[in-house]
Amino acid sequence: MNLSVGRGGLGSSTIIIIVIAAAAIIFGGYVISTLTPSLLPVQASGEAEQVDGLFRVLMFLGGIVFLLVQGLLVVTIIRFRRKPGDESDGAHFSSNLTLEIVWTAIPAITIVFLAIYSYNVFVSIREPKPDELHIGVSGARFAWTFTYEDPLGRLPADGPQTFNDAVLHTYVGRPVVLTMQTSDVNHAFWVPTMRIKQDLLAGRTTDVRFTPILAGRYRVACAELCGGGHGSMFSYVQVYANEQEWMDRFIDVRVERILNPPTDPVEVGRSLLTEGKYPCAGCHKLDDLGWAGVTGPNLNGLADTAARRASTAGEPSAESYIANSVRHPNDYTVPGFQKNVMPQFGPTETEPAEVDGAYYLYMPDEDLVNIISYLCTQSATGTPTCGDTASIEQAVAAQSE
Repeated sequence: MNLSVGRGGLGSSTIIIIVIAAAAIIFGGYVISTLTPSLLPVQASGEAEQVDGLFRVLMFLGGIVFLLVQGLLVVTIIRFRRKPGDESDGAHFSSNLTLEIVWTAIPAITIVFLAIYSYNVFVSIREPKPDELHIGVSGARFAWTFTYEDPLGRLPADGPQTFNDAVLHTYVGRPVVLTMQTSDVNHAFWVPTMRIKQDLLAGRTTDVRFTPILAGRYRVACAELCGGGHGSMFSYVQVYANEQEWMDRFIDVRVERILNPPTDPVEVGRSLLTEGKYPCAGCHKLDDLGWAGVTGPNLNGLADTAARRASTAGEPSAESYIANSVRHPNDYTVPGFQKNVMPQFGPTETEPAEVDGAYYLYMPDEDLVNIISYLCTQSATGTPTCGDTASIEQAVAAQSE
């Protein structure tokens, strides 16, 4: 096999072929960088545009390298294959200084360029922006909870100045900063359409920023394996077209509910669960609220189930059984489920020395009374199986002692 190369330099035809091949490879890299991002989710934030811009550059350079390597491989296989009857050795080349300088310098320059470009993108999407909307995020197995303030300051001065919701609400053009904490294990807040992903680390507070540019409803997922219900830990980002729509359809509605709350405990309890104040939706199934959790007992028909299980669990009534299940979840575990999965919802803000559950969360007696009032309506007939409000209050007080 004779691989010798003449010393007269490259001929004009060879140069033309190399130029055409180089142009084809560069064009191929451009096509790859243009078509591949079309497979990604829609760009719903300004950060998505920056991240996708970096991704296109990476795909362009990666496409060139891929086509160059594969092209040389194909040419080598065809051009320098062993001819029939040729048993000779190939020509020996000890080195080519020019070629070695080229294939060292080009990757080095490319890597430095990518490092600078990617760092600039990282800094840009992380830096604070004027007039940011601050929203708190709490991750707990297996639900997301978002905390808001009333921008007009209408909440009573003697009450909480924030309220919760199970959905992240914002609007087009307003920079958002999310301050995130986890109540148990590590989680990862991921919104593919916004191109943001940030870990929630136990014992630490983390943050992430984005600016919506497209109205719509986008899925939030947990990207860190956090337990058996990991796949059910999702929510949504609701992006409104403008600030007025955000105020009219979300903020004003929630503030009005706080200023003029419903008097029916059933409605109050339903609102508490719907708004995601407590992380129940990620574990339990309850068709009335659209819950589809799998790691906790099914709450459909809970009122009937509680009435049957009360005596088995050593409780005098259905409301006592539900109250005990919330205050002391490890006292009685439904067959087929494990202890230390459900958190203990205690009556005091101070965590006790010994926690009777996966972790501790504060739930005042008033909230528990309202939640039980609602859950007691989840019967086959829709008729409450518990006693009146006074009986429920008595059951809650007994469990809180």
